[in-house]
Amino acid sequence: MIGHTMPLTTGPQEGTLQDFLPTTGFAYALGLAYADHIRETGSETPETPIVFLKNAAPKLGQDSVVIPTMETLLRAVISAEPSLCERVDALKDQLVPMMDFEIELGVQLLEDCTLSELQAAKQLPMIGYFLANDVTSRTVQMMGELTRDRYVLWSASKSYDGFFPCGRTLWVPDAEARDLLPAVRLELKVNGKIRQSEPVSSLIYTPRQILEGAAAFAPDQKLRAGDLIVTGTPAGVTFQISAEQKATFASMPLDVSIPKFLESGRNNPDYLKPGDLVEMDAEWLGQLTFTMT
Repeated sequence: MIGHTMPLTTGPQEGTLQDFLPTTGFAYALGLAYADHIRETGSETPETPIVFLKNAAPKLGQDSVVIPTMETLLRAVISAEPSLCERVDALKDQLVPMMDFEIELGVQLLEDCTLSELQAAKQLPMIGYFLANDVTSRTVQMMGELTRDRYVLWSASKSYDGFFPCGRTLWVPDAEARDLLPAVRLELKVNGKIRQSEPVSSLIYTPRQILEGAAAFAPDQKLRAGDLIVTGTPAGVTFQISAEQKATFASMPLDVSIPKFLESGRNNPDYLKPGDLVEMDAEWLGQLTFTMT
């Protein structure tokens, strides 16, 4: 068990601000990494980081995010989990994309490292931090509850083209500051209304724990220079469900509860729709604005 320690933070003076230059590599995503977000989704605090792949290429300064058609979304569901074919076909006329935002702190590996090296408490590898949005189709994500491994569709829900808009700035902490997170507040607005606002210091994992979690999931338990990690989102996303509501849904057969939940998304005006303006701010780590189309 990793355990949870409030991470320490520092300002830009203990590192270097430079251009973020993504290269080819794996992108790993952490789930449920802020306490308030865990509560708003009726979830329990994981003992170790929840990690899954994000198969979308990072796009710097992206000014628009295209909402995929339901046909495109559901095709990916069936591709990832063929056993859902009949269930998807039965639900397809009831569904909307349920597009959601997730402002996040991103990490870029600038050196290779292995899980064993991280666990040996050696100095952390050179890393950099950047601003990102882990754009998500909640419809696809919730389909994961109908499968044995929900994280297959958690990954699919975040892996469509354009679902990884990123800022242009990378902060690389000095060697002695690699155990510190950047002291910034992540704030996201939709059409001028603040929807998310929380300091990075509220993360329930330290930089070492974040890297250990990703390395444990990585091929050969090795992170390579160029790999990216998005570290989870603060509270304020559109998808919210209380623990009591979750218990009620859990008491129903999945074939009843999941369609009921997905249908509720049709009536929630807070899910992103064409024309919505999303503004992201991470103070000295950068800003990014994009429009949903």
